Amino acid sequence: MNWLAKARRALFYRAAARPRLWRQPLLTAMLVGALSIFSSVSPLRADNWRASLYDEGLPSHLVAVDKQRQTFLFYEKKSPFSLKYSYPCVTGQLPGDKQVRNDLRTPEGIYFVEYKIASGLDFEEYGGIAYTLNYPNPVDRLRGKTGHGIWIHSKGYGLVPTRGCVAIGLEDIDQVGPRLTPGTAVVLAQHLNDEPPLRPDDGTARQLRRLMHDWSEAWAGRTAALFDFYDPTAYSRGTEDFDAFRRNKERLFKILDFIKIYNREIHVLEGPGYWVTWAEQFYTASNLSTEGVRRLYWQQGADGKFRIVGMEWTPRDLGMRADFQKGRLVAWAVPPVATDASSEAPRLPRLDMPETMPETAPPASSTAESKAAPSLPLSAQNAQATGNATAQKPAAVQVAALSEPLVPQPMPVAPPAEIEWGQGRSMHSPAVSPGQPLSPAPADPAVTAPAETPPLQDTLEPNSQSVTPPVTQTEQPEAQGIVLDEVSRAAVLQAVREWSQALAARSSDIHTLYDRARYNRIPGTRRGPSLASLQREFTRLFRSPWLTLIQDAPQLRLEGECVVSECPELVVTASGTRQGLRRLWWMQNADGQFRIVASDFREGDQGLAALYLDAVSTAVSADIEAWRKAWENARIDAYMEGYTRDAVQQNRRGHQQIRHQKSGLWSRVRPVLVQLSGLRLSMDRQGIRADMTQVYADSVGRGDRGIKTLYLRYDGQRWRIQREDWTAATPLPEESVGQP
Repeated sequence: MNWLAKARRALFYRAAARPRLWRQPLLTAMLVGALSIFSSVSPLRADNWRASLYDEGLPSHLVAVDKQRQTFLFYEKKSPFSLKYSYPCVTGQLPGDKQVRNDLRTPEGIYFVEYKIASGLDFEEYGGIAYTLNYPNPVDRLRGKTGHGIWIHSKGYGLVPTRGCVAIGLEDIDQVGPRLTPGTAVVLAQHLNDEPPLRPDDGTARQLRRLMHDWSEAWAGRTAALFDFYDPTAYSRGTEDFDAFRRNKERLFKILDFIKIYNREIHVLEGPGYWVTWAEQFYTASNLSTEGVRRLYWQQGADGKFRIVGMEWTPRDLGMRADFQKGRLVAWAVPPVATDASSEAPRLPRLDMPETMPETAPPASSTAESKAAPSLPLSAQNAQATGNATAQKPAAVQVAALSEPLVPQPMPVAPPAEIEWGQGRSMHSPAVSPGQPLSPAPADPAVTAPAETPPLQDTLEPNSQSVTPPVTQTEQPEAQGIVLDEVSRAAVLQAVREWSQALAARSSDIHTLYDRARYNRIPGTRRGPSLASLQREFTRLFRSPWLTLIQDAPQLRLEGECVVSECPELVVTASGTRQGLRRLWWMQNADGQFRIVASDFREGDQGLAALYLDAVSTAVSADIEAWRKAWENARIDAYMEGYTRDAVQQNRRGHQQIRHQKSGLWSRVRPVLVQLSGLRLSMDRQGIRADMTQVYADSVGRGDRGIKTLYLRYDGQRWRIQREDWTAATPLPEESVGQP
């Protein structure tokens, strides 16, 4: 049966299920005719993918959906790998691989469960419960696919084709649902080759597992070999700008004393034209530690080599940090390469327990040690953080991996840099409120891990990590007689500093730095925006109630009669974020002052997110701590101060609904413990995203543990929660009142 016949059948199937909507024969005939025309003009579908499962690197459980047979399969790998459940299912109304939004097709590929939706759903359409998938994944974005909202759910009144999701019966989803935990792999294919259920690996799956291990070793080794694992062009299209990613990593490699990566067993699955490897991962470095699930997407190039084209990171409380602190964390043992000389079975790596602390270290109960412990709750670390960025800090004992990644040894080290975060200064208007809260860690250490940077200078002085290169004199012809000596260089840097200070202060003094008579009129210089358009841009920026400016050290060069300053720049206002390279052409007047005669701004990621997070982390974590205390003590007014007026908290929208729910809940059950740890910050389009581990308990003995995600917006006074998400570590009863 061809795809058009299937589409017609699906259409009439839906018409029979909803007679009130489809009772007009003319409407049905028109739609079927449109399908016929569409099939002859634009057959928008990919080749149907036949999936295979190999006996190498399989996870403990996975879902496979056979679209051709309309069958939902749940496999478990105990001993042996076997089919646990099999249910009839329905998929999209049209056959083929999903390509664009609203094309009524179910995608084909490897996906993963993200979270469960248990309220606010239309019962007829979704059966009341849904499990979301990570469509589009990085390869989907690389291939230009669009759309979103692909779920596994049920149907309230019989199975009828969906708009792209996978639907199973009400009783079926009640049975298999508790096993669809976050991170469960889902294979969506036109057909699953399941006879036999597993095929022998031809060596590719094993090779990819080893590649992910080697990638982790290169990352931990802080070597340039890390970047050889990537396809820069594809990675930029599917995940993030590769050049910005590389700059950020190179900066970290120069700063961090060590990086250790622990992967639990690495899994692998083949998708349509790509492979996915993933593992539970613990990252620890000299500035932070974090844990979660790492996924790498691989494609084979024309040279036969597999390279990373996409990457995903999901913060999750896996207990790996606790195992590491207790000396129990064991990484995945890499299978040895088969050779004639290596016939012995692989041996597990040795794990030694920490030895006696050195005499120079303080006792285990000292305050300094408690500062170094990365798992303290937010309130405890807030109380222990120091107030002076330049003060001497006592040595502390931290369990840190030395020469061998699996042999933790105690050693005297300085408190982790995360405790010192927030001490750096930035150009901010108004100034960020002081505070010494728990230090943040990034949402993804491989992508956005903030560098442990020294305090920023007042303006644009080069810091220890960014040295201004000497300006060559050969760029300027002798006929012009312009020499960039130390005096001229200092004068240009001072002018750049004044420009930046005026922008950060939202001051009209910035206009005095432009040469109105010669602007855009110097031959050979780039003709940029007019003065009138610049004035409009500054007027718009200065209307913002606050403005934060982050800049890296400027670079100077000669160009004709001008000195050009190039400076990476990040401007954050209430309306959003703008990042790029600012270029200003300076020319000296008769009075010896340098003024701007041309300007240019090229938008693009300059890797300044780490500096911005460092600058605002003190205020962010202080406001989160104030919100936490208000929640723990059931102070409704102080608690609501932590939210924006249009905040979203699960299915509650706005101050009134959130306040009403909390007031009613706290009149019956009061919180007794709200513990936050492992705060990780990353930039969001409109503010900051904060992920953290949360432990909660109430007055009737109920509690939970999981990952809390807050989307924070700054209003000029404090950081407030605009959206609040929650992912439980284990499935919780729906009637639980312990979690908002």
